[in-house]
Amino acid sequence: MSNDDHAEVGGSELTARQERAIAALLNEPTVSKAASTAGVGEKTLHRWLDQPVFLAAYRKARREMFAHAIGLTQKYAPFAVQTLVKVMAESNVNAAAKVAAATALLKFSRESIELDDLAERIERLERNAVDSSNG
Repeated sequence: MSNDDHAEVGGSELTARQERAIAALLNEPTVSKAASTAGVGEKTLHRWLDQPVFLAAYRKARREMFAHAIGLTQKYAPFAVQTLVKVMAESNVNAAAKVAAATALLKFSRESIELDDLAERIERLERNAVDSSNG
């Protein structure tokens, strides 16, 4: 196989076929469908998934894809909140929709406060751990 058939991933090499397989795994609902889309055998793809280098590259790609999705949700969160507020305030919207919108807003508000509280607790624990190791 030529050097053109390989791509560097985290200091390790993957073949172009393996890169295609990773892309297919990210976009297809099953390993079988991903194998078909990538043009490799299903057994081959399962074998690659058992290889640490391939699995690490796949997990890295999956994390990057998820991080992008999280970024999009954060970008559009204000619009979602505005939509929920409009539903709650609209006089011609049925009561069930208003309750659902209000419930969603309360749930997200509570979860946001809980996350902030957890972050504060973790920061405090980290500071205490540093202080203990220095003292």
